[in-house]
Amino acid sequence: MSLRHRCLPLLPLLALAAACTSPTASSSSSNEPPMARSTVSRAPASSVPAADLAAAVAANNAFAVDLYARVRAGAQPGNLFTSPLSASLALTMTYAGARGATAAEMASALHLGGAPDAIFQGQNALDQALGGRAAAALASDTQVAREGGAPAPSATDYDLHVVNSVWGEQTYPWAQPFLDTMATDYGTGVYLEDFLHQPDAARVTINDWVSQQTSDKINDLLPQDSIDGTTRMVLVNAIHLKLPWQSTFPASATQDGPFTRADGSKVNASMMSQEQTFGYVDDGAAQIVSLPLAGGQETVLIALPHGDLATYEASLASGSAALHPPSSEALVDLSLPRVTFTSPTFSLAKALHAMGMVQAFDPSAANFTGLCPRTPDGVNLYVSDVLQKAMLGMQETGVEAAAATAVIVAGSAAAVPPPTPVLMVVDRPYVVSIVDVPTGAVLFLGHIEDPTQTGS
Repeated sequence: MSLRHRCLPLLPLLALAAACTSPTASSSSSNEPPMARSTVSRAPASSVPAADLAAAVAANNAFAVDLYARVRAGAQPGNLFTSPLSASLALTMTYAGARGATAAEMASALHLGGAPDAIFQGQNALDQALGGRAAAALASDTQVAREGGAPAPSATDYDLHVVNSVWGEQTYPWAQPFLDTMATDYGTGVYLEDFLHQPDAARVTINDWVSQQTSDKINDLLPQDSIDGTTRMVLVNAIHLKLPWQSTFPASATQDGPFTRADGSKVNASMMSQEQTFGYVDDGAAQIVSLPLAGGQETVLIALPHGDLATYEASLASGSAALHPPSSEALVDLSLPRVTFTSPTFSLAKALHAMGMVQAFDPSAANFTGLCPRTPDGVNLYVSDVLQKAMLGMQETGVEAAAATAVIVAGSAAAVPPPTPVLMVVDRPYVVSIVDVPTGAVLFLGHIEDPTQTGS
C-alpha cells in the first residue's frame, strides 16, 4: 500500500476526513491484552526503495547528533549513554499521528528533510535489516567453528533486535490510517489498556514488556507516577544488542590501571588489552579505533580526544570521524576499560523542546488528530513526556547494549479561548424588570430615564 493512500501526517485534509474507526480487538495469547490491529501486513524490507532507507539513516544520524548535544548540555557530570535510534523510532511512530504545525515541528526536529513521509518506509527497512544481523553473525561463526573443529558458539550470545509497541486507552477508537502505518512499517498494533481507571497496572505491563524484550537489561523504564489517569497512549521502542567481539580480549591480559576522570581525579579501572590490526585513524582531534563485533556488520567506535572531552563533543556532527568506521587500518596496542553502566530513566522533553518540537508538548495546541480525530471523552491529545533508559556492558568476550524509549501521550481538556467581551455602556434610558425564573412571571417592570433621580 502506498503512502499516498495511507493518510499520513502531512496529508491533513485526508486525515480530518478519515473517520476514527472502531478498532478490531484481538489477542494473540491469554497473557496479552487485547490489541487493535490493522489487517494490513508488514511491508517486506525488499519492497522499500533504497533511497528511503538511506534517507532514514541520514535523518536518524542527524537527529542523533542534535539530540545528544542537547541531552549532554543538561546532563549531570558522569557517564551518559543514550540510544538516539530508539528515540527516533518511538518519535516517528508518534509523528504518524501528528497533523498541521505539530507535524511540521516534529519533522524538523527529527531532521526528516523534504520528503518526511518516506521516513516510515525507511524505518521499516532499517528495523528489519538490523533484525537479521545477529542470525547472520551466528551462522558465520558457527561455520568457522565447524571448519576449525572448535565448539559451536552459543546462540544466547548473539542478539540484535528492534521491537516496537503501542499501548492505547481501551475506550478510544484509534484511527485506521494510524493503525495501518503501525502494521505496515513498525510491525505492531495498539495494545488496549485501561489507562483511565488502572494506569499503574498499565505501567507495570509496559515495563514488563520492555524487560522481556531487552533480556531484563532495561527494567522500570516508566517510573512510579509517570503514567496516570490523563495518559491515553504510550508508544515504545526497545533495542537489545548482544554480540561477541570479532577479536576477543584475552582475560589474562586484563589488569588494573589508572583512569583519569574529567575533573582530573583518578580511579582504578580493569583495563582489557590486546594488540591487533583494527580500523584506525587519528584526525588530529582524536584517536579513533573501530572494534568489529561478530559478523563484522556492527562495530564499536572508540574516540579518544587529544584535548578535553567537552570541547571534542561540542564539535561532533553527523559526518564526524567518531561516527564512521575508519577506511584505514593500523596495528593498535589497545587498552580499554571494562564498562558496566545503566542509566537512570531520563527525560528527552527538554532536549526536544530545544530542537523545535514545542507544539507537541502543548496541551491546548498539540494536534494529534491522526491518532484519533474525535476523542470519546473530548480531551486534546499531547505528548506529556518522552522517557529513555539505556545500558552498556563491555567485557573481554563481547558487548551488550540495550535501550528503550517511551513517548507518553496524555489527554487534556481542549483549551477554550476566552470570549471576546461585548461592549455595553448603559448611558441612556433603559428598561428594568424582575422576573421569577421558574415560572417566568414578571414581578417588576419599568424603566430608568435618570439614574440620579431618587423620587419621593
